[in-house]
Amino acid sequence: MQDIDYRSNCEPFTACLEVVKAWSKAHPGHLPIFILVENKDGQPRLEGGAIPEPLTAQTFDLLDAEIRSVFLPGETITPDDVRGSHKSLLEAVMAGGWPTLERARGKIVFLLDQRRVEPLYTMGHPLLEGRLMFTNATPGAPDAAFTECNDSVTDPDLVPRLIRQGYLVRTMTDPAPALIRANDTARRDASIRSGAQMVSTDYPAGEPAESGFFVTVQAVGANHPNARCNPVLKPANCTDALLHEGK
Repeated sequence: MQDIDYRSNCEPFTACLEVVKAWSKAHPGHLPIFILVENKDGQPRLEGGAIPEPLTAQTFDLLDAEIRSVFLPGETITPDDVRGSHKSLLEAVMAGGWPTLERARGKIVFLLDQRRVEPLYTMGHPLLEGRLMFTNATPGAPDAAFTECNDSVTDPDLVPRLIRQGYLVRTMTDPAPALIRANDTARRDASIRSGAQMVSTDYPAGEPAESGFFVTVQAVGANHPNARCNPVLKPANCTDALLHEGK
């Protein structure tokens, strides 16, 4: 976010990717790493602040090129990998087109956060042919393999239904600030129960809110606090320790 997030841990974007790649190479067989990309545009965030460049289809061509400048073919899981010989990504995921965990180990998966920029990213690539990122697509669309669903409280069956259909789902566990201050955990707990493959938070266990609100998918102090067997899709032989044996 311009004028606010300028003190990044790594600049530019490719330097951040190099950090991820170095860690990945140092930990062969790791669980797949998901990188959620959110481009910022629009009006300045502060009075007199920087005016971000408008996002265009070329912006995303250049973004893909930057990712390719760091990660070689075979180091990422791309829409083409998942679609295979199917007519669309939707058809592929409905038919179990995602790679198995063993095939996904050591790989990076890029996800485009904003649904509003999807038309720019799919311009000339309606099925994400040749693209590196999965779009945050509306379920049922031809490019739909990944989608966001951020409230499992009002419809607790939605995420389980989507993941059983084959979608990769990301959910935000944190409620509104007032509820964070009240340490209201209803949304957090529903999100964790939902089976969404990715749960996002601004309050991991090591950085709780002043109210004590925090998020973890396993018991605090567990050996592997960041991943677990999916509570909805868990195979009978899955154990959390087994997930990490490829490290």
